[in-house]
Amino acid sequence: MARKSDDRGLLEGVRVLVVEDEIWIALDLEAAFLDVGAQVVGPCATLEAALVAAKNEALALAVLDIRLGTTTTERVIDLLNERGIPFFFYSGQTVPDDMRKKSNGAVVIAKPATQQDIVGTAAGVLIASNLPPSPL
Repeated sequence: MARKSDDRGLLEGVRVLVVEDEIWIALDLEAAFLDVGAQVVGPCATLEAALVAAKNEALALAVLDIRLGTTTTERVIDLLNERGIPFFFYSGQTVPDDMRKKSNGAVVIAKPATQQDIVGTAAGVLIASNLPPSPL
């Protein structure tokens, strides 16, 4: 994932949950968000860790892989929806129909993407959800 320093501070203080089971991708996502001033929760590589974070952490936004190993992140979506936390997908897979219904038109970014794509989408999702990209 290419980095672009022009976006520095764009998501200053925003708490972003990263749910991704591929370590290199998770680390790239973490670096992308840290580069623009966000606070990263995770990365969560297992469904169990993601569920705990989605339930208990103060979050402004989440970025989810569609699958963690052999399971989907559908239960994480349920928790995020209950709490009113916006999210988007970053995945190499398509969203299964049952998850699509629950995801309220969430953006899907195909892997691989640039830091600018990820950060821009994150900012756009926050704006669309009426949550300005500012500290909690």
